[in-house]
Order: sequence, then structure tokens, then C-alpha cells
Amino acid sequence: MTSTRRDLFKFAGGAAVGALFTPAPWRLVTDTALWSETWPGVPRPARGEIRAKYSNCALCEAGCAVRARCVGDQPVALMGVMEHPFTHGALCPFGLAGHHLPYHPARLRRGPVQEASAAISDALAHCRADERVAVLDLRPGRTASWTYRRALAQWKNGTYLAPPRILGGPVAVNLAAAKTVLSFGAPVMDGWGTPGNVIAARGGFRLIQAETVESRTAVMADQWLPIPAGSETALARRIAEAWSDDKKRSSDPLVRELASNGPTLVLDAEDRPEILALNQLTGAMGKIIVTRREAPVPDAWKKAAAETQLDAVPDRSIRVLLIDESAPGPYVPWSAIERKLVADNPVVVAFAWSREGYGRHAQFVLPTAVYPEAVDDIPPAVDSPLAQFRLSAALVAAPAGVVNPAEFVAGLAGISAANALRERSDSIHKAGRGTLFTYADAKSTPLKDVKADEFWKALNDGGSWTDAPPERNEIPKLALGAPATAAGENDLPLAVVMAEPYSVPCSPILSKVYQESNLRLAPNRAALHPSDAREYGVEEGGKAFLQTRSGKLEVEITLDAGVPRGVVQVAAGPRTLDLCGSTPQAKVVRV
Repeated sequence: MTSTRRDLFKFAGGAAVGALFTPAPWRLVTDTALWSETWPGVPRPARGEIRAKYSNCALCEAGCAVRARCVGDQPVALMGVMEHPFTHGALCPFGLAGHHLPYHPARLRRGPVQEASAAISDALAHCRADERVAVLDLRPGRTASWTYRRALAQWKNGTYLAPPRILGGPVAVNLAAAKTVLSFGAPVMDGWGTPGNVIAARGGFRLIQAETVESRTAVMADQWLPIPAGSETALARRIAEAWSDDKKRSSDPLVRELASNGPTLVLDAEDRPEILALNQLTGAMGKIIVTRREAPVPDAWKKAAAETQLDAVPDRSIRVLLIDESAPGPYVPWSAIERKLVADNPVVVAFAWSREGYGRHAQFVLPTAVYPEAVDDIPPAVDSPLAQFRLSAALVAAPAGVVNPAEFVAGLAGISAANALRERSDSIHKAGRGTLFTYADAKSTPLKDVKADEFWKALNDGGSWTDAPPERNEIPKLALGAPATAAGENDLPLAVVMAEPYSVPCSPILSKVYQESNLRLAPNRAALHPSDAREYGVEEGGKAFLQTRSGKLEVEITLDAGVPRGVVQVAAGPRTLDLCGSTPQAKVVRV
């Protein structure tokens, strides 16, 4: 008997059909599903005792109190602490999913530590008298910030840099004292200040949101005041002129309301001096905007480098720049930094958990611990009128290859920083003022009644210290610089409007949800009015280049009738801030 090719095909077809009637394929489906859940690298909560740990969220300066539900030593759920007197149990979506961050696919775990150290040492040895070594600290006010300042004092021309800020640091906002809040695009209800404190104070003030695109804060405001893009300073000048003229004040409904329902707080998303200067007219100074004392530090630390603004540094003068973005903070556009670097082979080192920020520009990127691995203190938020000291206690162990930025810089300068947090804790305890709040028992205790070791243990268990009110309230002076001027861009017809800032590390699950749902504008998207989209030949989901004087970036187009004509809205991520931070005009070019 001979078999033909036809017979072979018949046999194969019959075998395939017959296999469907056996358990084999259905068993394979079940096994495949089980295998996909047990791949190497999939995090598995350890089996063990279910218990609670307490900490403070370090993803932003709000530092919300956190209760972590743990199985063994592995956190499986994060939630707020309801009894906390300032955060009131609130925790934003980023904080609720913070325990996912150690498994982020963009996470850096190893870096060229020895090579970076050698390059820095060589650059310091050849640094000329007119050149500088600088640290850019995106979250000033921490104990690590004092370590940088102490280290920089050991070097000639050591310069400590921090992002420019008018509100924050020694100047704080007492939101509970406001009767009216006029916000020029500041996301008051969506990321500004401490979420729990803002929600608790919300019933006591009327919120007027002045901005071009209706944001989530505008939706929750008492009044949304739609204004043309770029007209914020003009509106501020109108208010200032009418405020001092009784006739104009009575005829202007907005100014009349601000004057009659005071004191009024004026906020601005970009901290423009000409807008924040309105607080000097509205009665906010000394009542809402107050001077805040800093938490005590050891006397030996006070011989440290002063804080310097980047604009005050001469161009082409920084030979070595160390950037700490391990703790999220305001992003300074790279164009503002680059012109300060020397022209010939500057050394730039970024301490970061991913390459998305300054790692795109640095020669060396050294990986750092990410929340909730890092042990660090959190400076008080802008809406905390009193100094605070709280630790973000580690809930999980950091990988072996990460670097502690403060200890790295201290080692280069030859100073010790290993016990800096304990030293500052002892200085606060020595001052003996304020109260200690412990989360586990929801108890507030005067600090003078607590021993130094007990205070330190309570901080590591998630407790927080709050300063006592000062005996006399000093009226703060706002550091108002000269107003910025923007040149017209006739060939760039679209005004750039930034969506609410996305500046904190985000869980991969949340990233997937908001990018697929577009509830938040993703960093790779740009929103246009449908009429503008037709004019530029782009459509929903289409690819285009967003082009400014600083370059161009490929984006995916989203059509949104809520975006006014002549405006393009983008998310405030590192790439878009590098592109649009100094140039508020752009154009869209179809790919």
C-alpha cells in the first residue's frame, strides 16, 4: 500500500478535528492561563501575618499620612490615616498605588557609580577659579538639602540651587483663613497643597478659577472665569488698577466681589510676580500668607552654602552639576540649565529612579530608591502654616544597586551624613516645642513630654512633629522679581496651555488606565479644538509634531471641543516642559 500526499493531508486534518474532542486542547488552555500568572518576575505577596505599618507618602510635599496593610513585610494596600489632624485621611490616586512603584518597568536598578565618581573628582581637580560645582535640589527643605549645602561649603564656588518659588519654604499659605481664593490656573482641587487640608478648608472659601481650559478644579470651583490664553497678567493689572479706584471697583463685578468678601488669596500656576503681587492689595499678607519657621537643625550645620537661584548664576560657569530628582519636585526646563554649563565637557550627574527626566541629558544616571523604599524626611507643604518633620519610613527594601544621593555627595566632600536624620531629630527634640502625633494610637503629645529616643522611634513608626505657633506673626515679604516678557511668535499660531502637572512617579496600572481612558492627558498627547485640527489636517488619534522655537516632539492628537480655538493643551511632563517651558507658542505639523 502506497501513501500519497493527499492521504497525508487527510490524516492530518482528521487528527486535528479529532483532537478537539479530546481533553488535550482544553487542558492546554487552562495550563497556559496558570503559567501566565506564575512567570518569573511577577510580584507575589509573601504569606504571613496581616498587620499595619505607618509611614508618610513621599511622592510630593503634601506628605500625607499612610497606613499600609501588609502581609508579612510586603505592603499590599495603602490608605490614609483618618485621625491625622492635617491630612484628614485623604490620599490621592498616586499615593494609593504607591506600593506598585518598585516594580515599575522603567525603574533603574544599576548605574555607573564608580565612573561617575571618578569623572566628578577629575573635574573638581581641574576646576578653574571662575567655575562652579553645583547641586540642583528639586525638593529643598529636607535634611538631604542641608547635607548638600554643607558639602558645597567645602568646595570653592560650591553652589546650592533650588527651583524658583515665591510661595513655599519660609512663606506658607493658611488656607483656613481665606474667604475667597482667586486662582490663575493653579490646580487647587487637583494637586495643589495637601489634599486632605484643602478639602477640609474648602467649605470656608469661595473659589474663582480663572483659566483658558475648563480643568477639574474649574469644574469644582464656585465660578469658572474663562480667559484667553496669555491674558493672565492683563487681568491681574486690571484688578490692581480697579482696586485703588473706588469708581472702577464698584463697576467691576470681579473686583467688587474680591474686595467685599475678603481676605482674598491669589494663586498662580506659574508663580508670576505680577499676579502674586495682588496679595499685597487683597489683605492676604500676614493673614493668609504667613511666615513659617524652619524645623531646627544642629548649630554645626548652619555654616552651609546659601540657596541660590539659577538665574543668578553666570552663564557657562558650572563645571560639575549634580541633579537630585530622587524626590519629585518642580521641573526646571533643560534649556535654562544648559546655558549655565561650561562649553567644554561639563560633568552632569542625575540621581533618578528612571531616565525620563534629566537622565535624557546627563552623562551619568545613578539609580535611587523609590517610594516606599527610601527613608527621607518630607518638607512641609505650601499650605502648612507651621513647620513639620516627618519621615517616609521604608516599607520594602531597596535593591542592592541604588545610590543614596546625599551620602554620595557627602562622601565626595569628605563629610559624614549617615546619621543626619537622627541629628536633626535630636535638634528638634532639644528645642522642645510643638507636638508629636503618633498614628497607631491617634494621640498628640507635647514634645517636651517625650524622650529623645522615644521621639526618634515614633518618627520611624510613621509619627509626625508639628511646630508650635510663633509668639508673633511676622508679615512675610514675597520675593517678587521682574515680570517676564514674552516675544510674539507670528509663525507659531497656537498658544500652549499646560494641563494639570503630572510630576510624580505613577503606578504602571494607573498609567495604563489614564492613557487608555484619557481621563488625564497623557504626556504623549496634545489636545486641539476640532476646527483647528481640520485646519492643520490632523484627526483623532493621528500623529503630529508639536513644534516650538526649542524643537519638536511627536504627539498623538486628541480632539476636545472644550479647548478654545488657537490653543493646544499638553501635559506638563519633562519632555513637554523642555519643549514649551520657555516658549508659550507652538504649531502642529502633521506627520
